Amino acid sequence: MKRICNVVKEKRKCQGPLTPTATKLLKKNEQQAAEYIARWNGGGKYQVVGPWNDQHVVDINQMTCTCRKWELTGIPCRHAIATWSEMTDNGEIVGELAMWPKSYCPTRIIPPPYHKMHGRPKKKRRQSMEERMSQKEKSSQIESVIASQSQTQGSKEVEKLSRKFGSVTCGKCKQKGHNKSTCKGQGAGQQEGGGANEGHGQE
Repeated sequence: MKRICNVVKEKRKCQGPLTPTATKLLKKNEQQAAEYIARWNGGGKYQVVGPWNDQHVVDINQMTCTCRKWELTGIPCRHAIATWSEMTDNGEIVGELAMWPKSYCPTRIIPPPYHKMHGRPKKKRRQSMEERMSQKEKSSQIESVIASQSQTQGSKEVEKLSRKFGSVTCGKCKQKGHNKSTCKGQGAGQQEGGGANEGHGQE
């Protein structure tokens, strides 16, 4: 994704149809082509001679050169550019539709009909297998954490239930079944009655 973004940024900087690197190479070839001389040797071929007596043959119809740089890089070499300049000086048409091979096929291919798709177009990109696996691992980890939390909460509830149904002793009357805050003096009458009985017995 980073490489694609970098390529898009470089394309935005381009002022012509080529990338900055291809534009530099083409300009360099144009400068060097000024030192070469092209001579027509029949057909669509030209013999190009350089300042160091280096010779190459350029085939305009096949768009090839014996230096093979035009075929390997796709960028016209200095020999091809020198040939085009010679053709322009002689009043010949260079480039565009004139260099396209003629087709004698009677069938004309037209573009397929456009069908507008229903619904909103998808903006979310397709995820790779690694991303799907990582998401599955994350979801499994989250499920394990939720399960552990639910187990701890369940144990706490069990502890609360066991405490609720346990025996409670009151701090005032010392009787079981209620606590100090809810005590209504259940044991107070019994203690007073017991003390009165003891007094009558002594008398």
